[in-house]
Amino acid sequence: MLTTSVALRCLARCGCINAAISTRAMQEIGLLFVLEPAIAALYPPEERQKALSRHAGHSNTHPYMMPLYLGIILALERQVADGALPAAALGGVSRTLSTTLSAIGDGFFEGAVLPCWSLACVIFVLWGQVWAAIALTALLVAGMVAFRIGIFFYGLRHGVAALQWLKRLALIDWAGRIKQVNAVMLALLLGVTPWTGHTFPWLLCVPALLCAAAAAAFAGRVRLPRIVLWLMGVACLAFLDAALAGV
Repeated sequence: MLTTSVALRCLARCGCINAAISTRAMQEIGLLFVLEPAIAALYPPEERQKALSRHAGHSNTHPYMMPLYLGIILALERQVADGALPAAALGGVSRTLSTTLSAIGDGFFEGAVLPCWSLACVIFVLWGQVWAAIALTALLVAGMVAFRIGIFFYGLRHGVAALQWLKRLALIDWAGRIKQVNAVMLALLLGVTPWTGHTFPWLLCVPALLCAAAAAAFAGRVRLPRIVLWLMGVACLAFLDAALAGV
């Protein structure tokens, strides 16, 4: 039986998922470590090795989405242990699920939320509001912990049906909106950055904002690598301020 204490042990181990990552199987060892308490509770000793072997192999999920992945996998394992689901169906579901959640996590957290937090903290520090940056960081950490706990228990309760709720959240759409906010903050950052011997003209924030929006639209239509746009931006800044280029 999968008790609350066993589920919490699995969730606690979830924070160590990347501690034993390898280039060949990625999170395989970490995933087996996370699942071990639940497998021990659901299966008799003679069946535990077989149950763990179903999750052996390549596995890679974004750390922030791992609790949801873990909750769904534990819900499926509980059905397999009860005889309501064939064990053969679990392998394909887990591989597809890990890849899907990894893509969502990369796009939303790494591509939007974390850059937004970074830009906001840099702006607060340049404004002299260090405590505001600390408060924002603490708020983000608390929100992420609550998010991880919530999606774990939601996935554990609803199983694969939790993916319908995840779809309604539309995290990828929210990532696009947050990236627009990031573009505005990037233009604001140019305005509050201390430049050599003079203050950066606020008038240039408007064209900077327009350039950021145009770059985002251009990258989406032409599929131009973002690193190219970044290099172009650095080159423009180097021409605006020679000290930025180290000369």
